[in-house]
Amino acid sequence: MAQRIKVLITVKAYPTLSERYRETVCVAGVRMDTGQPSHVRLFPVPFRDLDAAKQFKKYDVVEVDVSAHAGDNRPESLRPRLDTLEVVDHLGSNDGWRLRSEWVAPLIVPSLCEIKRRQAENGTSLGVFRPAQVTGFKLERSQDRSAGLEAMASQINMFDPERKKLEDLPYKFMYSFTCDDGECRGHNMGLIDWEVGAAYLSWRRRYTADELPEMLRKKWFEEICGPGKDPHFFVGNVHQRPKTFMLLGAYYPPAGALARGIQTGLF
Repeated sequence: MAQRIKVLITVKAYPTLSERYRETVCVAGVRMDTGQPSHVRLFPVPFRDLDAAKQFKKYDVVEVDVSAHAGDNRPESLRPRLDTLEVVDHLGSNDGWRLRSEWVAPLIVPSLCEIKRRQAENGTSLGVFRPAQVTGFKLERSQDRSAGLEAMASQINMFDPERKKLEDLPYKFMYSFTCDDGECRGHNMGLIDWEVGAAYLSWRRRYTADELPEMLRKKWFEEICGPGKDPHFFVGNVHQRPKTFMLLGAYYPPAGALARGIQTGLF
């Protein structure tokens, strides 16, 4: 049975191809229609096939009809009826990201290690946490897309010649960090946010092959995780490998803004 929900979009991953869903995007956010903020995953979302008016941005607020997802048993997953989707608002970054943090701050947990423990206990598959220290960001060569998926990408494009073919990213964008947790041995995890993939595709025309990794590192390490920011990560697990988590996106309000908001009771 369908229900209408209201969601603050916090995650939009780089599109992927699969035999079952063809081209789709993992979208996650915070439910705003419940008594307390809660994580939600909307899947599948063939984002590039949506009408322009429905192509939401991060921190847009959307309303959409959803139903239980028979093919995805993760507790936060819902199947959206995309013909009902409406973008109704956008929460900006003014006042130290205050409007965004009113919804995100209540969901922050101490560490990725804690999120993984919760996954083992109750199936938790989404979370947001603050790393104790981000120690690095680098590009690692990824496996090429399989021949079957490459043929699928070409076939999808064949039926819509004006559509730009989905490019396979040749690199994984890897963060290294530690948690504020006595059991933490450190983490090295890939970031699948659409923004970093789009930056790679755009910036490779602007920078040389030697310059590009350094420019990406400056943006996602020195700027986003630098001293002027308070970096947090949104994470989600892999449906078929629930113990495996990926970095879905970064949340980086100005340094100190979250702490001030929590101390004053704003969040």
